[in-house]
Amino acid sequence: MRSPRRTRTATPATGEASRCEERQPWTVERIRALGPSTDLATAAAVLGMSRSTAYKLARRDAFPTPLYRVGAHYRVPTAPILAMLHLPHPTDPEPDERAADDRGDPP
Repeated sequence: MRSPRRTRTATPATGEASRCEERQPWTVERIRALGPSTDLATAAAVLGMSRSTAYKLARRDAFPTPLYRVGAHYRVPTAPILAMLHLPHPTDPEPDERAADDRGDPP
């Protein structure tokens, strides 16, 4: 006669807890902190796609933002990522400043 099946409770591995901490949402500050460019895997994470999908799109020249091949690596500028997500670039004038420029106030 067989013994009843046991169900195993899932216990997180030691590295699993740290991976959950790394999956913080991408904020404007975190994206800007990447610097002028980032690697393809990080850009894919910011855009919400898998690393393998990003490399497939890069090979087909279909990645949604411009990217550069540097040797065997891909680099993605962060400014187009910010623009694609409709986030302000730090060098863009504030909306109030744009409105003042558009009014054409006489000097």
